[in-house]
Amino acid sequence: MRNFRIYFMALTVLLVSGCGNERAVKTSQPVNIIFDTDIGSDCDDAGALAVLHKFADDGLVNIVGVIFSSGTNRYGVGACDAINTWYGRGDLPLGQYKGSDVGDPNDHFTKLLATGKERFGHRVVDHCADMIDVYKNVLEKQPDRSVTIVTVGHPHGLCHLMNSPKGMDLIRKKVIKCVSMAGTSPEPQRDWNFGRNGAELYVRDFLERWPTDLYFSTAGKHILTGNKLLPLTPEDNPVRVAYENFFETIQTGRMSWDQVALLFAVRPELFSVESQGSLVQDDRYCTYWDTNKNNPKHHKVTPVISDEELTVIIESMMAARPANRRR
Repeated sequence: MRNFRIYFMALTVLLVSGCGNERAVKTSQPVNIIFDTDIGSDCDDAGALAVLHKFADDGLVNIVGVIFSSGTNRYGVGACDAINTWYGRGDLPLGQYKGSDVGDPNDHFTKLLATGKERFGHRVVDHCADMIDVYKNVLEKQPDRSVTIVTVGHPHGLCHLMNSPKGMDLIRKKVIKCVSMAGTSPEPQRDWNFGRNGAELYVRDFLERWPTDLYFSTAGKHILTGNKLLPLTPEDNPVRVAYENFFETIQTGRMSWDQVALLFAVRPELFSVESQGSLVQDDRYCTYWDTNKNNPKHHKVTPVISDEELTVIIESMMAARPANRRR
């Protein structure tokens, strides 16, 4: 009975917020999102990309570009293309980091997805356009102050964009906010996205010079998804395959950090926002939320609904049937 009540409450949130509801009433313009991911380090990136496509299917998001930001594993870009193709959006602008100084070289599923062109019907394996070129081309085409960048990996690509010719001007003109999956503990720590794999050398520049509002999302550790409805989806669903091959999380579930960050970008009413403070990096490359140092552009976000409700919302969206599947 308790599980039924949890499911009913979460379903109510889905219907009221528009999450996962194919007939959701659109009360505002769709959010234009560039999704920046280091997919391959974990499978929650694949889950977040699935949630992003579900939002797009519901008319709540325009996916204007997908960026793969890890330079040490070239197959992530092909994994993104496989997932985009599954949802009928294989023509999305796709960018790739060409450097090799940032990223996790370990791979559990991206090569499997990227090289499975016959199985998944996509085109890209391990090479596409440079991410800075794609960022600029995409931003130039968007209305002023209309783009939300969601980064669920390392933020070095955004530093390269800031420091590229006309890059900062484009950000100021076109981007309204950036949502980043990053640790916001008051205790200094080297978290995965901001403190490891070479990204730590870029983070201070990102935190101190990024010109728009920055929203940091940390929740997701206790929100296990991918093991309830996702296993019931078709065997050629690349998101399912990602979870099957990341330590068999298709059975146990996986933390949902990236999905929660994406959820905030589209449904901020499900979160509270703390604006007193700043995310800072110390000399040991540890980051922490400092309430004594206020940066008006820095905001920490926290869900206002329970982990159990978020689990139902995210799982339902990850497992939803694509509206525009072309195969």
